Order: sequence, then C-alpha cells, then structure tokens
Amino acid sequence: MNYIIDVHAHAMPLGYAECLIRHGVNLPMLLPISSNTFARTLAPSGNSDGELKCRLNLMDSASVRYQLLSPTFAPYFADRTVAIETARSINDELAQMVSRKPDRLRAYASLPLPHVDAALMEINYALDVLKLVGVTLQCSCDGLSFADARFDPIFAELSKRNATLFLHPAINGLCSHLINDWKLTSAAGPLFEDAVAVMHIIVAAIPQRFPGIKIVVPHLGGGLATSIARLDNQLPLFTDLRENPSVTVRRLWYDTCCHGSAAAMISAIEVFGADRLLAGSDYPFLTLHEDYADTFDFIQNIGLTKEVAERILSGNATTLFPDLS
Repeated sequence: MNYIIDVHAHAMPLGYAECLIRHGVNLPMLLPISSNTFARTLAPSGNSDGELKCRLNLMDSASVRYQLLSPTFAPYFADRTVAIETARSINDELAQMVSRKPDRLRAYASLPLPHVDAALMEINYALDVLKLVGVTLQCSCDGLSFADARFDPIFAELSKRNATLFLHPAINGLCSHLINDWKLTSAAGPLFEDAVAVMHIIVAAIPQRFPGIKIVVPHLGGGLATSIARLDNQLPLFTDLRENPSVTVRRLWYDTCCHGSAAAMISAIEVFGADRLLAGSDYPFLTLHEDYADTFDFIQNIGLTKEVAERILSGNATTLFPDLS
C-alpha cells in the first residue's frame, strides 16, 4: 500500500466557528474543553498551526496521503444573507487550509441552503475560483430532504460539471422524537439518516436524472446494505421506480467509516461492490475510540485480497478525484 485517501474528514476553522456563534448557533464544541473529551475533539482550531501539525502527524502515522475536508456544522440559515456569509466563511477558510498543504489536503464546498440561487453562485465561486474538489450537502435542511425537488437546480449544475457530491448526516435524528428523546441522536441517528438519504435518492431517481453527479454516502450507507432485498421487493409496490434499488445503490459510492465492523464491510462489499467503497475516517470523531491508523488497518485485516484492499483505500478515490493519483 503506497498511500491512503481519506474522503471523510472534518475541520472547524476558528473564524467559521466565530461566524456561527455570532449568528446564534450554540456549538457543542465550545463546551469547557478542559473537562469534556468530546468538546476537546471538536474544538474550533482547524486552521491553527498546532492543529494542522497534529493532523499531518496522524496522517503520516496512518499512511494517509490526502484528507478531504468538510465542516462539522453546515451553513444553513433561513436568513439568506446569513447563510451566504457563513458558507463563504467556511469555504474561504478551508481553501486557505488547503493552500498551506496542497499536497496533503483538499476540501468540499458548503452551500448556503435553503437558498438555491445563492447556492448556485457559491458553487461557481467554490469550484471555479477556490478550486475545491466537490460539494458537501447534509442529508436534510430545515426538515427538507436534500433530494427534495426544489433543490433540483443544484443537482443539475453539479451534473453538468460532473462534480462529486459528499453527503453527511445533519445529526438531527431524522427530526424524530422516537430517536432524539431516547438519546440516540448521535449514536444511531446518523445511520438512519444515511440509509434514508439513499432511499430518497432512489425514489427521486437522482442518479438517472442527473447522471453526471458522483455521490458519496458516509458510514457505508448506515444499515442500507442489509435492507436492499426488502427494498427491491417492497418499494415498487408504493412508488414508480426506474430500476430496482439494488441497481441504483451501485451507482453511488460509500465511505468505510463503520467503527471497525467487519460485518458491515463485508455486507457493503457484497451489496455495493468493492469498487464503490472509499476509505473514510470521520476524523476526528473516531479518534475518541481508536487510533487514526486503526480506522484503515482493519480494512487490510479482514481477509480481503491485497488488490481489493488497495482499491478501497486509494484506488477508487482516484477515479473520483484524478488529480490525487
């Protein structure tokens, strides 16, 4: 293995954190850092010299050549001006971070949702001027699915550009009290969000209507791999589909952040195909539970052939991001 490409890593630049706070966001990462391990992991310091050095050292220890960065909190605001300001803040700061280490870092662009016209302008700026590698969207915005028809102009633009779209949970427990009231918002909620996001993609026929987009789903799609047979059988009874769900899911890519679950990996390989998996760490979150290197080592230690492991750890990512090869 020459190197690994981590397609799912986070950064919270201080300027962006300050911008969010200024507009009334109560960030959990601003809890007293000295007494809260989780808060310390999320501390807004993504563009500091110390944080960057630590990040690069961890990457070196894990043979990670590139991290692809996105924020831990999306710039989604009902106020259009605020949304534009915060989206521009995170995109500029991540671009600055990348400019300091262009041989190690890349970043996705965030959009000022739910404002579609502003989002289209930000895509032009972020991809054409800042040269970011793609766009990240949360699975929902203000209770709307990211796949809602009102966001079709965004998908049309990304498809025209053959752009990569990286999805991420909103960490809102699908706005369900049955998840959130039971303290499952962060522990299990993202798995539900990931799986439902793909189901929305299937029902909305996003890959068929916008074939140029390359969509990356985090966390191996949640529990999606074990649900496909049921979806193939049941979903056509309730909605018109252009193809079976088992076909559509193989049009997407999935990152391998799964807390070292060999069962999840094996299921994903069987259902999605090894050529659809990308190495992802969710940095820095998994470092609460395991060494950064362990996040990738397990892929090489679950009985896969060397060729398949290398394809997952870097080869597939160079298909989406040729300049990283």
